Amino acid sequence: MSRPTTSRLRREGMILLNVLLVLAVASVAVLIMISTQDIEVQRSTRLRDAAQASAYARAGELSAITALRRDALTAAATDNLTEPWAALSQQDIAVPNGRFALAIEDEQAHFNLNALQTGDAGPIDLFQRIGAALEVDPASLIRIATVVRVAGPLTDDSLIRAAGVPRADLDRLLPYVTLLPPRAGVNLNTVNPSLLALMTNDPEVAQALLEQRSAQGYLLPGDVAAAGAASLPGAGYTSDHYRVITTVTVGDVTQVLDSRLARLRAPGTVDVVVTGRRRTAG
Repeated sequence: MSRPTTSRLRREGMILLNVLLVLAVASVAVLIMISTQDIEVQRSTRLRDAAQASAYARAGELSAITALRRDALTAAATDNLTEPWAALSQQDIAVPNGRFALAIEDEQAHFNLNALQTGDAGPIDLFQRIGAALEVDPASLIRIATVVRVAGPLTDDSLIRAAGVPRADLDRLLPYVTLLPPRAGVNLNTVNPSLLALMTNDPEVAQALLEQRSAQGYLLPGDVAAAGAASLPGAGYTSDHYRVITTVTVGDVTQVLDSRLARLRAPGTVDVVVTGRRRTAG
């Protein structure tokens, strides 16, 4: 048998190389197709999970709206932390393919900065006591009060920040203050002990009120008078402004829905509307 010629060996080598190249190209094409399909599957899964998370979040918001409307119709005299709306908060419970948490906060548990717009002595004095207790720069307190008087009522702190109030001072005030319609006062049934002590300007009176609130679940005007509290300007016993934060995780998708709700009362009817809604995704 004769040996293969050099040209024949080269020809066979080229054929083998071409076959290998074709196989390589085919393999890459298959990988691209598989990767593309996998990306599409992942994208479809994330879209499905995002839609499901959004539905859960809106359901949480709707449950708060329903609870607040029912509360105003059945227990209009007070809004306190023993009522069903307050018990609505859920901390990280399981839902199909994920987790769900809801927190509801009475915004009228804080001092309303827009109360400064009237220039009345009561709100100004209380604001000064809050600032002093939190060691906020007096110059920042003056700037805040001036902005509210000139440009209020405010809906956010953008003008306050533009006036040169440092972020650190705003962060100190944040647990104690809010921005609501001017007539929205502080609810004595939900206010925290520290702010209540500043409102009464008497720790013993504040403690007596807290003990009474703890014992019966709420306060009424007679309870405040019995505790020896002086007039508390801007204080009340009901609330119409709430914040609801719903956090939902479905699969790899996390959504946080931050809703601000306002309750509108009229003779024989109550409506709850969303005044602000912010959604963030993780």
